Amino acid sequence: MAKCEKCGAEVASKEDLYEVQGIQVCEDCKIKSAHSPSQPCG
Repeated sequence: MAKCEKCGAEVASKEDLYEVQGIQVCEDCKIKSAHSPSQPCG
């Protein structure tokens, strides 16, 4: 089992993790970080 370093979600394998800003994150976190995380919602 591999684990997202951002949200802690467990994924089946390291192939399911993506490197974003130097940490291994799950697909959900990767998608969220792609949408300008520095900008507030709304």
